[in-house]
Amino acid sequence: MAQPVLLTYGPGNVDETLTLAMTNMIPGIKDNIFNENTALGWLYKTAKERKRGGASLSHGIQYAKSTSGGSYSRYEQMNVDPQDNKTRDQWPWKQYYFTVSVDGFTERVAGKGEYAIEDALQEKRDEAESSIKDLLEIDIFKSSPGAGDLRSLPNIVLNSGTEGQINGTTNSWWQSAVVTAGSWASGVGRSQLTNLCNTISKRSPGGMPEVLISDQTSVEAYEGTLVAQYRYTTNKADIGLKTLTFKEIPWMWSVQATSGDIYALHSDAIKFYVNSDTDFIFTGFMKPANQDAKVGQILLAAALTTCVRRKLGRSNSNAA
Repeated sequence: MAQPVLLTYGPGNVDETLTLAMTNMIPGIKDNIFNENTALGWLYKTAKERKRGGASLSHGIQYAKSTSGGSYSRYEQMNVDPQDNKTRDQWPWKQYYFTVSVDGFTERVAGKGEYAIEDALQEKRDEAESSIKDLLEIDIFKSSPGAGDLRSLPNIVLNSGTEGQINGTTNSWWQSAVVTAGSWASGVGRSQLTNLCNTISKRSPGGMPEVLISDQTSVEAYEGTLVAQYRYTTNKADIGLKTLTFKEIPWMWSVQATSGDIYALHSDAIKFYVNSDTDFIFTGFMKPANQDAKVGQILLAAALTTCVRRKLGRSNSNAA
């Protein structure tokens, strides 16, 4: 079967009534997506920045300390040699679309009886919200992202590999702190995570990690070692979830997180950028040339990046 051919935009092709109704629902979709998902919610509330323009994002990276200063005595010569201890990373925008469609029959019968067009659009809104939520959370933890996918935590939080067009295998200053854990019952998991958090705390900027995010199994391995009482707090991102703490660091889990891995994150080091020109915009409903339907897309351009890769950490192979 031939694929439908969409007509170009024009006054006669865009359904302004349906488009306005759907556009008004977009803020609610955003709120629900970023409030409910653990990793996505924390990134959006705590580490999100909006940017405009450019095909990619770039940070200035200082990879070494300057040695052009120091003490001196009277007429002693000073070091005036120029030093270049900076470079720049590059992160392309990643584009996402989510299709919303209303067939002609539904539109025609809507408003007759109890089923109104608002009800039909609400169902489409709920479908879009669920799809967006799942897709972004999956991509955040994807082991092998595709060319169009966000860079993921398993790739960014690593002590090797190229991220942001900087080689972390040959540049030690572009390596995350990574430890191999093991059984929490034997104490290895706890000691390794303690070491990881302490190591990160000594690396500027900031201090201790702001959040730990893992799979459910790793959280339960930690819970199993707590005898007297569970220690809960409302996490820093204030997304309404009660979480365990480790060294007073909120610990959350995601159904999409890679098995046995715990990610130690700091908002000074990891950034979730949203393109302000493509921040859940709706294209408008258009009618295909050969379908009794109206179709539109919700569009998002975003990027998951790091500007201080060594300030991020990961504990692998955690088990009960």
